[in-house]
Amino acid sequence: MGSTYRLVMQSGPGMGMEYLLDRNELFLGRDAVNDIVINDSEVSRKHARLIMEGATYKLEDLGSTNGTFIRGQRLSAPVLLKPGEVITLGEKIVLRYEVASSDPNATVVAQRGSRQVTQPPVASSQSIPLTPSIPPPPVQSAPAYPPISATPAYPPVSPVPGYPPAVPPKKSSKALVIILIILGALVLLCVIPWIIIDVTNSYCVIMPGILNMFFPGACF
Repeated sequence: MGSTYRLVMQSGPGMGMEYLLDRNELFLGRDAVNDIVINDSEVSRKHARLIMEGATYKLEDLGSTNGTFIRGQRLSAPVLLKPGEVITLGEKIVLRYEVASSDPNATVVAQRGSRQVTQPPVASSQSIPLTPSIPPPPVQSAPAYPPISATPAYPPVSPVPGYPPAVPPKKSSKALVIILIILGALVLLCVIPWIIIDVTNSYCVIMPGILNMFFPGACF
């Protein structure tokens, strides 16, 4: 066999899996006895067959329930495959037929006996460049403002030139005024009426009982 071919799962279970075609005859299906096992309800137990013919493979449908399709046409007879051909099993399973890569780093996983499935090589974690850590920006502290005093400090009011400073009223003057008012009320209510009674000799008219008590026979 001059060239080595493979099938790459583009849609379906195990998407991205690679199936290496290393025999002259290989069977595809859901059953575990097949060379290429595709566990999906769209795939029949023995779905299709690949037969080496010349420099490529020939694909044949084995009477599957959901059919095998090439370029959108359901197979009714064997068809020679070309590299890049897209094979559809049922409605959801899509395989791509292509020349196998000669990449020595490709991982090959054995299935049954000599049947092999290749997977894309997984890059080593050491080959992945690490993103340099960027230090966080420095946190700026809030500006310090002077504390707010409870009572605002206003400058003292300077006296206006040409005017004497205001003198606060004295408490003693208020008390003197109150005393003078009380004395004036006593004079009006007591002293002046007593003088009028004495001048008019009206003692017996106003309080005869009190005078006769202290001075018997003073008022008749």
